[in-house]
Amino acid sequence: MEKAKLDEVVTVLRNQIKDQYIAGQKLPSERNLATELKASRGTIRAALQRLQQENFIDIVPNSGAFVRFPVQKMTMGNVDSFPKNSGPELQEVGSFIHLAREQGREVSIRYLEPSKITPAGVEIGKKMNIKPDEEVLKRYRIQVVDRIPYRILTTYLLGSLTKELEGQEDHKIPLFDWLRDYKGLHASEVTESLNCRMPNEQECSLLNISRTNPVVEMDRWIWGINGKDEKVLFEYSKIIANSSLHDFTYTYSIHRKNVG
Repeated sequence: MEKAKLDEVVTVLRNQIKDQYIAGQKLPSERNLATELKASRGTIRAALQRLQQENFIDIVPNSGAFVRFPVQKMTMGNVDSFPKNSGPELQEVGSFIHLAREQGREVSIRYLEPSKITPAGVEIGKKMNIKPDEEVLKRYRIQVVDRIPYRILTTYLLGSLTKELEGQEDHKIPLFDWLRDYKGLHASEVTESLNCRMPNEQECSLLNISRTNPVVEMDRWIWGINGKDEKVLFEYSKIIANSSLHDFTYTYSIHRKNVG
């Protein structure tokens, strides 16, 4: 193995990691890197091992090489710029997609299956406090920003309100606006529950991350007020977010009676 070629490959990969990749992202396979950089697989393997020693990547057996996370990640106070979220996102910016586009980012939504009307089932029925045979509109998709998958979303909407949206993946009107204008329902309240955990195999594949990259799992319930001033739970969503791309910052009031 020529030392000059090895040094060249290490330099190229190091620069690519700094400029083109994010923490947790998987590098191309040894075979693809060998073709791209016109080097032997032995040279590529040695280069990756050196980059691991330099703390640029992690090599996971039977999985590949992944960009290493910074040693420390901490956010205090409000976060001003994308890709970090200053939340609650629905209250302050309307949506994740709206915030991204305001920052001039290229945003796309990739549906993993067509949106469809389906019985809620036992699990979702409990989440939405409806009967298992009551219909919901299911949307299963990925939000992609600048060609990087950020979040997996599975959303369930009351079928009685949203049947017209079945199969409309290219729906142009924001959901809350559509519900207000066509159904007389005004989104009014959100509850979110966050849990940090390790991803499963499918989530790793969809988000292009390693099994050692944590994700943030969010359960979100959204209520609205209808024309009869009744409170209606119309949406439940499960959001799986790449933790390296998200900070969640919440502002809330402290009740006076709790201040001692």
